[in-house]
Amino acid sequence: MDAGESDSIAALGEFFALPAVDPTTWLPIGSLCGSQTVLHQYTVRARAATASAFGVDEADVPAKAAASSVHLSITARLLSPVIGAAVCADAIPLLTLDSLFWQRDSSHRPPLGAARVEWASETDVHRAAAIIAGSVIGNVLNLLNETMRLAESLPPQAMWGNIASAANGAVTVLAQSRPDAEPRGRDLINALIATEPLRGTADGVGARFRRRSCCLFYQVPAGGYCGDCVLTGGLTG
Repeated sequence: MDAGESDSIAALGEFFALPAVDPTTWLPIGSLCGSQTVLHQYTVRARAATASAFGVDEADVPAKAAASSVHLSITARLLSPVIGAAVCADAIPLLTLDSLFWQRDSSHRPPLGAARVEWASETDVHRAAAIIAGSVIGNVLNLLNETMRLAESLPPQAMWGNIASAANGAVTVLAQSRPDAEPRGRDLINALIATEPLRGTADGVGARFRRRSCCLFYQVPAGGYCGDCVLTGGLTG
């Protein structure tokens, strides 16, 4: 994304911001999403951060719950600008392994950025869903899923559910400042969960949504359940 494009998406709110970065000083995202070692390091730090936040022993935080948290964090930050642009600008940033970058740090949340992003104009939500599925989901998040499976034995169904949940969450956040955009946003989500590889990952009826798998965070002491959790048994708005 160039600075102008990045700013236009960031205008939707911090949740949708994906900064334009210098690709000569940042690392290709494949070295994050494709590295078992790096993802394990972030999982270890996420486990410690979660234990600290909830005031529990680190041993009480399941490693898979921490891994799912890392996976969902990366997924949400990559999908949110795509969903926001598709809904509000009728255009989709084609985020791929060639246009996404990251930086090493000591946190549990790796900095992400983009450069040299191509865009696709699309007004039809079903075609937009296919473009999103074929770019950031199929090109980047599919690699993240496979590496997380190998590194942390994270169940594929949990990760595909995380992706569907992150996409729906982006619309929920967007609707807080742009309620006029919510109907198109929900239509896009319903199109996404009817499109491979997200077909069957969630149930959507209008503005109501429930994933068919669990992110595993309920396993953390006092972690509770997410609003769209399959374990709660109801569709959420």
